Amino acid sequence: MIFSFGNILGVLIFLALGMLGLAFFKRFVYPLLSAKYEKAKATATQGKDPARLTRIVYLVSLLFLPALGFLLGGLALNW
Repeated sequence: MIFSFGNILGVLIFLALGMLGLAFFKRFVYPLLSAKYEKAKATATQGKDPARLTRIVYLVSLLFLPALGFLLGGLALNW
């Protein structure tokens, strides 16, 4: 693998996609999960903490997607 402009561009594109996904999750999905979790805590039927899912989303969107962009960007954008 060669470090090139395609790799950098791939990282930036996939990082932007990851940030958009993270913003969507934090704006629309997490508040619903958190409200449901807090409501269920009163009856002790809460199940898994939504913070676990949030950590997974952060990991995927800020680490795995840019790494995938680095690998795929070098392959797809080197003309």
